[in-house]
Amino acid sequence: MTTAPHIVIIEARFYDEIADDLLTGAKRVLEAASAKVEIITVPGILELPPAAAFAFHPTRKGGQRYHGFVALGCAVKGETDHYEHVCREAMSGVQRVALDFSVPCGNGILTVPTWALAQDRADPARGDAGGRAAKACLRLIELKHQLGL
Repeated sequence: MTTAPHIVIIEARFYDEIADDLLTGAKRVLEAASAKVEIITVPGILELPPAAAFAFHPTRKGGQRYHGFVALGCAVKGETDHYEHVCREAMSGVQRVALDFSVPCGNGILTVPTWALAQDRADPARGDAGGRAAKACLRLIELKHQLGL
């Protein structure tokens, strides 16, 4: 790609500490790639797919101005089955947006059984899930360009 990619990070802020770490990791990778970054914030991971769909909707004013998106958020297992439903719908929704709109996406949604694991996976110095999601998005943008799409 000859121009710097324009990436939208869509972050769920349900757990602020985790969201901060995910965002730090993603922004570090995207800034190193000289990407232009915009951030959209939503309350929880269930809101990630509709926000992504809004960002890439073909009738959106100004047309498609982003090359890809990074979805960031976290769900920690609780005592009910709500966790399974939320995780499944958030993950499949993000994937559906990426496929339906042919948009490169890096999925940085953590679905973890414990708070400690969420902290470890989100921490940019350890698991760096946000940074890995940003790298995945950049790689898919590159692949889309290589394939002439």
